[in-house]
Amino acid sequence: MFGFAVSLTVLLAVSTIAKAPQGQPQGGGGGGRGQAVAQAPVADVSFDRLLKSAEEPQNWLMYSGSYLSQRYSALNQITTANVKDLDLKWVHQTRSTQKHEVTPLVVNGTMYLVQNVNDVVALNATTGRPIWTYSYKYDPAARNCCGNLSRGLAILGNTLFLAGYDAQMIAIDARTGRELWKTPAADPKQAYSFTVAPLVVKDKVIAGAAGGEFGVRGFIAAWDVQTGKEVWRFYTVPGSGEEGHESWSGDSWMHGGAPVWLTGSYDPDLNLTYWGTGNPSPDYDGRARLGDNLYSCAVVALDADTGKIKWHYQFSPHNEFDWDSTQIPVLADMNWLGRQRKLMLWANRNGLYYVLDRATGEFLKGAPFVKVNWLAGFDAKGRPSLTPGLEPTREGVLLYPGNQGGTNWYNPSYSPRTGTVLYSRVGKQLDHIPSREREPARVSGRTRIRRRRRNRTRRGE
Repeated sequence: MFGFAVSLTVLLAVSTIAKAPQGQPQGGGGGGRGQAVAQAPVADVSFDRLLKSAEEPQNWLMYSGSYLSQRYSALNQITTANVKDLDLKWVHQTRSTQKHEVTPLVVNGTMYLVQNVNDVVALNATTGRPIWTYSYKYDPAARNCCGNLSRGLAILGNTLFLAGYDAQMIAIDARTGRELWKTPAADPKQAYSFTVAPLVVKDKVIAGAAGGEFGVRGFIAAWDVQTGKEVWRFYTVPGSGEEGHESWSGDSWMHGGAPVWLTGSYDPDLNLTYWGTGNPSPDYDGRARLGDNLYSCAVVALDADTGKIKWHYQFSPHNEFDWDSTQIPVLADMNWLGRQRKLMLWANRNGLYYVLDRATGEFLKGAPFVKVNWLAGFDAKGRPSLTPGLEPTREGVLLYPGNQGGTNWYNPSYSPRTGTVLYSRVGKQLDHIPSREREPARVSGRTRIRRRRRNRTRRGE
């Protein structure tokens, strides 16, 4: 059975499962300040277990199920023949009006999930009974373009990791809900936030910052799992003297966006971690940021120990259509044109499905999976060219796909049994009518473009 179906089943159970009133510590938790009354079973999730997570289909040890982000499960008791016989066993009510885009972790019979933005709950996965709740009161200055939310947790040993909405990395005891440490990563008053589920690699926990709609300078960082000390930081918008800095005109790099708001993947053989980046800022008018705007709308391959970039591929250079490339990299070892290769499979918001060599970043394939009219073709290295006449005009141009893209934040999955990739399609149109006759306005140190836009339901983060 595909992991895609498994993840939807888990989320449905979470959205339909009974809990005591929010904010009341149940057992331990309560921001780590309450007395422990109940305790979850020992998790003891070693790095070796994370590497071999596919061998534990009864557990779900990380956001995408495994480091390859395939969201595939070997469980086979639920089939197309008996799925109609499934029956509701318990309900947990999150008592929140906020979005729910969380993938829970399941470890040794305990389900760990995030609700009401940053409250972490441990549930008995068999009965739905709450064991403890950790309530985190984030800085009210924190904001996000597209809803207050968190997409999940990471775990190592007996420690859970929460990327707090106000750009704090937080460690929590998985047994009691007690806070162990908390490290600020950026200033929420400058519109930095975390919405991503972290990724643990060896002795580090990794996450990236959202805020691209507000002109932040995006980054990916790693923290020591024991102490919370930041170990490395990679800016997704290169600074002065860094390779790629020349792809930004003037000082536009200082507020260039390129946020990270979905969890990356990891190849232990190559020791590379892969992360997709979001739109440049400002998103719909690129006159204030001439150039390709690296590393926005791209995938970056980083050394997991140092954070140094090994390669990148930019899906949409100098993008003016809000096509974030934060989709999750699906990793698979497959035969490609008669040769066994380490591949990266990627359904992108720009409407194209890509195949890359994840060892080198070599472009192997790019083809539409929804209606696309912007692509004129690729050069030999895979750089796309824009169809003439689709540049933004005062009168407007009709563009496919729309600002929702061909796909968005929805999690893909891959079956190694059948070699099939599953992903959600959107593919609406965009009437792109920025106010090209106006000059960019400088507001609070970042560029804000006055513009008209239609079909706006979700942007990037």
